[in-house]
Amino acid sequence: MMWLWLPLLIVMALWLWPRAFDRAVSGRVEGFLTASRAEVDPGDEVSLCVTLVNRSWMPIPSAEIELELPPQLSFHRDEAVRLGHMTLSVLPRRQADIAFTVYGWRRGPATPIQASASISEGLGLVPTHVAIANRASLAVRPRATRLKYRFPLSPNGWMTRESRTFPDETALRSVRPYAYGDPVRHIHWRASARLGQLMVKEFFSTQTPDWTLVLSAQATEPYWSGALHPDAFDALCEQALAIARWLARGGGRVCFATNAACGNRQRATIAWLSAEGVASLLAHAQPIATCDLDALLKGLVRSSSSPRHWIVLSPLRQSAQAARMAQFGIHVVWMSMSSSEEEDRAIAMEASNHATH
Repeated sequence: MMWLWLPLLIVMALWLWPRAFDRAVSGRVEGFLTASRAEVDPGDEVSLCVTLVNRSWMPIPSAEIELELPPQLSFHRDEAVRLGHMTLSVLPRRQADIAFTVYGWRRGPATPIQASASISEGLGLVPTHVAIANRASLAVRPRATRLKYRFPLSPNGWMTRESRTFPDETALRSVRPYAYGDPVRHIHWRASARLGQLMVKEFFSTQTPDWTLVLSAQATEPYWSGALHPDAFDALCEQALAIARWLARGGGRVCFATNAACGNRQRATIAWLSAEGVASLLAHAQPIATCDLDALLKGLVRSSSSPRHWIVLSPLRQSAQAARMAQFGIHVVWMSMSSSEEEDRAIAMEASNHATH
């Protein structure tokens, strides 16, 4: 007689257990996503951690975590892999940390990172979805590239002459830790003895002017009628970072200006930045123009602190507003990514002429 009731008991258990599990864990399981770094270079790895917290007294036999990455990230260093998943179990009143190793793939803010979790009683009859709060703020810097245009400015700020007979227009800017390849004569021995590590001198030259570096995201006239293609904007960002690093190595300071939307900023950005500051800003830049380029150039002209040597990177050809900058004593080098080889040579010659002023 007992054998007749056994199938019925099994069916009732299969019917009651998923519903009892759902009532026990409902509202008592939560998750969130964090990142080990805020910014990465293309190809660098970063750890994305999904934390699943079980606040109930019921064990979770099966929890499936699924992660979908934006185009800026990849699960593989050499190819774009954007989907990843993992299955695990969580004990009662415990939490589980699941780490995913991802790599920077292309420039830009890595949003949105879509994470989802599904828990079940082990049979998979009634899955329960858990919301994953995204606490990760991650962006990918522009890729390191060579200068498209060679500016014959000859930055001589990293050489110095100690002899008073042959004075040199250089001055000590700062000291920094020794790096492989630095000349031995540039070691600052007093600072090295005081700090306990080799320090080298960094110089800037009064012959190396400060520059205003302008990056434009405007693709159409008027500026709000169309957005710039992401690939074209990434190429502009890579060249802007290469120029900023080249000027910084020569000792010049960079006043960076852009009309691209950067993070939460909905207006144009004008700031004195280091090369790494430019890289950090461009990691959050989007190919959307917040104002007209001519309006940005007019604002720079009115600024008393803006340098008189400008490098403008724009997807459009040189505007009439930039051609009139010489009336205000401003030397403009206009770089259009769609220019031809003849225009490239003209730009290099123009930069050479401006450097001699």
